[in-house]
Amino acid sequence: MPVYQQINEKMLEVKLGNEEVFARKGAMVSYQGDVAFSRSFLAGQGVQSLAMRAVTNEGYAMMSARGSGSVFYAQGGLFVTIVPVRGETFYVESDSLLAFDARLTAGTMFLGNQGGVQGVVRGMASGQGLFTTTLQGTGEVAILSDGNAIGLPVTPDVPVFVDPQAYIGHTGQLSSTIVTDLNWKTFVGQASGESYQVKFTGQGTVYIQASER
Repeated sequence: MPVYQQINEKMLEVKLGNEEVFARKGAMVSYQGDVAFSRSFLAGQGVQSLAMRAVTNEGYAMMSARGSGSVFYAQGGLFVTIVPVRGETFYVESDSLLAFDARLTAGTMFLGNQGGVQGVVRGMASGQGLFTTTLQGTGEVAILSDGNAIGLPVTPDVPVFVDPQAYIGHTGQLSSTIVTDLNWKTFVGQASGESYQVKFTGQGTVYIQASER
């Protein structure tokens, strides 16, 4: 199976032994060995994939690396975090996805408007539908973040509230709803993203970054 290793906070190495890894287009910075690259797409050839491509205008184009050797990935100086997925589904914003491999089944899921969970609030005004990415199975996912990403545990007794623009992804059996802080909204104005939060309840982990997009 492909081996994921962080070279530093901002660079990922994936070691391949006659295997394949999928990564964000343009993220490969170096490689060693006998590795061939080709264009790919995040969600295969299904109906959802076609709809997703139409909406996102090729925003989900990926590059496949196949062969034996090591491939090094980085993107715009963003921080890299390796997330283990163990027989569950990882929901992730597409612009936060760096790399994964064929052990995980990629798909799409309609979450709301304009960018999945982080775009639900903005989408209320635009009405533009979008999909979020799902990765299901057992394997690793490399994600990108502005600053080190952290995982916040969610339990039935302890919900987590997240600024929509700081959200990266989540795993587990979680439900999400939009909540509004009317008192804060009074001071900062209705257009501010901080007057809205996404409330996660259930059992799982929510990944956030130390920045608002």
